[in-house]
Parts: sequence; C-alpha cells; structure tokens
Amino acid sequence: MTALQKRSLACFPVQFFAVIMGISGLTIAFAKAYHVLDYAYGWYVMLLLADTLLFFLIITLYILKWIKYPQKVKDEFKHPVKSAFAAAISISFLLLSIAYYDYAPTVSVTFWFVGAILHLLFTLVTMHYWINGDFKVAHINPAWFIPIVGNVLVPVVGVDIVPLFVNIFFFSIGLFFWVVLFTIVIYRMIFHQPLAKRLLPTFFILIAPPAVGFISYFRITFGSIDMMSLFLYTIALFTLILLLFMANTFSRLAFFISWWAYTFPLAAITIATILMHMTYHNSLTYMVSTLLILLTALVVLIVVYKTVQAINQQKICIPEED
Repeated sequence: MTALQKRSLACFPVQFFAVIMGISGLTIAFAKAYHVLDYAYGWYVMLLLADTLLFFLIITLYILKWIKYPQKVKDEFKHPVKSAFAAAISISFLLLSIAYYDYAPTVSVTFWFVGAILHLLFTLVTMHYWINGDFKVAHINPAWFIPIVGNVLVPVVGVDIVPLFVNIFFFSIGLFFWVVLFTIVIYRMIFHQPLAKRLLPTFFILIAPPAVGFISYFRITFGSIDMMSLFLYTIALFTLILLLFMANTFSRLAFFISWWAYTFPLAAITIATILMHMTYHNSLTYMVSTLLILLTALVVLIVVYKTVQAINQQKICIPEED
C-alpha cells in the first residue's frame, strides 16, 4: 500500500455514509413510485443493487480505517461537527431495511435490528457527549439533527416487527428533539456568524425531520392523514420551498462531500408526497410527486458525478481543516 493510499484511508470521512442515505432515499422513492405511480420496477431493483454495493464498499473501507487508524476514527467521533455524521452509519442500516422491505423481508428485518439498536446507542453516546462537552454556538449546524432526530426512521419498518410502544418510543424521541434542536439551530443561524460554505448544503437537512416524521406517523397510524400528519408534511413542504427560493445561494458553492446533504432530504419529501398521492389520488399530488422524483433523481445524478470527479482529482480523502 502506497503512502498516498495510506493517507487516503486514514482520511476516509465518516460523512461518506451520507452517500448511502442519499442513494437509499432515491431507491425507496422509486419503490413507492412503482407501487403508486406505476413506474418501472427495474429502476427500483437497479438502484437497490447499487445502494447495496455502495453500502458494503463504504462500510468495509470505514472498518479498515477503524482497524488501521483507530485514533482517526476516535477524533471524528469526538469532533464537534463530524461526530453528528457518525449516526449516518446506523441510519444507513435503517434505510436499507426500508429499501429491502418489499424485495427481501428477511434481509430487511436483519438490517432493521442492527440499525435500531445501533442508532439508540448513537443517540445515547451523542447526548452524553453534548451534555459533557465544551461547545461553541458556531459548532451547531443542521447535521446535529442526524443522531437524535434519526430515531423517527425506526417505526417505518418497526411497526411490523416490534410492539407499538417500541415504535412510539423512537418516534417520540426523534420528534421531541427535532423541536428542541430546530430552535437552537435557528437561533444560531439568525444571531451568530453564517455557516461555513462547506456546511451550507446541510440546510437541506431541515427538510428531513418533518418529512420523515410524516412518513413514520403515516406508518404508525396505518395510513392516517390527520392534522398531525398534515402539520408535519406542510412544514417539510414549506422548508423545501424556502430552500428552493434560496437556490442562488447553493448554486455558487464549490463541491464538498457535504453536497450529499441535498439528496436524502429531497428523497424524504418526495416519498412523503407520494404517500399523500396514495391517499388523495388527485392531479396536484400526482404532479408534485412526479416533479419531486425527477428533481431528486437529477440532484443525485449531479452529486454522484461531482463526487466521482472529485475522487479522480484527489480532492476527497485528504486532510482537511477543522
């Protein structure tokens, strides 16, 4: 192994698990589009295969990093910004569980148990770290939602595996701390210095908690559309509209691995909209579902292209400033 390869493995970022989140989100969106919008089944299968191969590639590389450079992994897990992305590991398991649910239920359940247990552990470790750590307001960013609010993903498959109480437990943790963290993040955005440019794409993470909350609530209540679910969906929709209104801010950004933060939140609001169409079956929900799935697919393609380009130019897996 050359010095460059050693350096590259040592600098392999935990943020790469956001790739799995984005591809998994798109896979799940196409699975729902197959059932609800009559999209071709082949798109879902092709994406599921790519998603699985990428997952095992990324997790293998990160395990190798853990074995060869354990201190590097510890540094990431204790970093005030990067540590939030550590929970993307468990979320990747949960999203693969959802992606495999119709295709291979046994595989889905296996991914779910690993993901749910691992994510609860990440939640406890992260909150312990926050309570006992020494943080500045500048450290706070939307990626902080990942380890805590990610709990709302558990019931999506969990409603068919474990008792209702367990699903309510995870859903309540995620939803409650969404409100708490949202307040802190908005305070930081308004009253303190702007986010660093490489973190600006994480603004899109603000879409995910209410969008996934809607999906999770939809599953827990067996397809209920009521004031609670509409509240969650409309907050997610407004956040998307707000960020599209700010598109000029994002269009000028140079590529960072944080661009993957665009992908999963877009997939989440797309899936939520397809579920809305499954309930209402009108031309508006069909049109919005179609536009959002095209937008999400386009964004994923652009980010994949930019990522491959950055890898070829050796701009990824290199030492970076804190």
